[in-house]
Amino acid sequence: MRMGSEATTGDVQAGPALADAAALLTTAVARLSPPFPWAALPGNTVLVGGAVRDALLGRLRDHPDVDLTVPQGAVQLCRQLASRWGGTVVVLDQVRDMGRLVHGPWTVDVAAWDGATMEADLERRDFSLNAMAYHLGRRTLHDPCGGLQDLAQRRLRCVAAAILAADPLRVLRAYRLAAELGCTIEERTRQWLRQEAPKLDMVASERILAELERLCRAPQAHHWLLETGTVLRAWLPMARPWPGLACLSRRLAMALGLEGEALVRQLALARLSGLLGAQSVGERLGCSRRRQRQWKRLNHWRQVWAEGTTGLAEDQQLQLHLDLAKDLPALLLALLARNQLSLNNARVWLRRWRDPADALCHPRCPLSGDRLQEALSLSSGPRLGALMTFLRRENAFGRLVAHDEASILDRARQWLQQEASSRRIPSRRNPVSP
Repeated sequence: MRMGSEATTGDVQAGPALADAAALLTTAVARLSPPFPWAALPGNTVLVGGAVRDALLGRLRDHPDVDLTVPQGAVQLCRQLASRWGGTVVVLDQVRDMGRLVHGPWTVDVAAWDGATMEADLERRDFSLNAMAYHLGRRTLHDPCGGLQDLAQRRLRCVAAAILAADPLRVLRAYRLAAELGCTIEERTRQWLRQEAPKLDMVASERILAELERLCRAPQAHHWLLETGTVLRAWLPMARPWPGLACLSRRLAMALGLEGEALVRQLALARLSGLLGAQSVGERLGCSRRRQRQWKRLNHWRQVWAEGTTGLAEDQQLQLHLDLAKDLPALLLALLARNQLSLNNARVWLRRWRDPADALCHPRCPLSGDRLQEALSLSSGPRLGALMTFLRRENAFGRLVAHDEASILDRARQWLQQEASSRRIPSRRNPVSP
């Protein structure tokens, strides 16, 4: 498909790029199987937003989120479709006439035009890449804001500064889209993003967190994390992004040996923890306590490692692996990004972490509490807990024969005897004057 400067108007006769794009969209739309036939929609329905953009980029999924616009009656259309073809209707905004149809893997948003015409509605959208519309009845593409040209140049351009002010979350969405699509951001748009960043306090914290999580999962996020951190600090001064964020790339994760969903999850965790930095930021964003603990532990061990000069003591090593039983690769990525760990050593730790039988990376007591109680005539309580903690440590550092129950029980008896002896030793007291 040829995309050039002529494709900046809503007139389908403007040039070959627009016609080629329309043909490409016709083919892409025909391959989709939404929960209703396209012919069931009113003749003036248009497809807008991410589905149009992704189809032109050749990255349209089998079940994309579908955004449709109609002159009016959007919620009513959702209800009519659900009545005939099934699904659940959610009214997103009754006043602005916006509804959603959820049907299996499909989410279809329908909105009334924000303006008197389709072109006026498109000109109110956030970025030119999202301000293109495919007219389903006429099979034509409308591009009043120059989205095709920006798409050809992989450039993200905001249509107007006022559009960012209308919903400041679009500040973060810009970086997320650039990271997902591999785009640059137009310099004027970058200036607007920095200008509007303090207005993020108008946005619900859960929306901000969701946008940041999507950003950190994007393939090219490392190019934009530092700038995103600067924008966040304009709104949230307590944010303390880590040094080395720009090195947290997919290439680094693949060099470590991660792949698939594990790569995406661990890299996203390292990025998000590094972007937000302080635990107070997570609290401000309303993160779950589980997620806050996860970030706190990762931050703690990154700092401990950075401050250490002679390596970690046994107690520290054991606690590190207890804290990061599921997230050690994220720490390895953070250390690699700051050149605080060699790639060879990091690979060794990853191999050990992947081995569920590794007693240090996955610390555990070699015998169950029930078995220890039975064999040693112990009752449950603090003493049993202390014994299991001791055996877990001995096992982690190879001082037990893990599959030899008799030797483990002998070592347990020795510990119990020593513990009993230490309790019998009287403490020294100062003499009491008569």
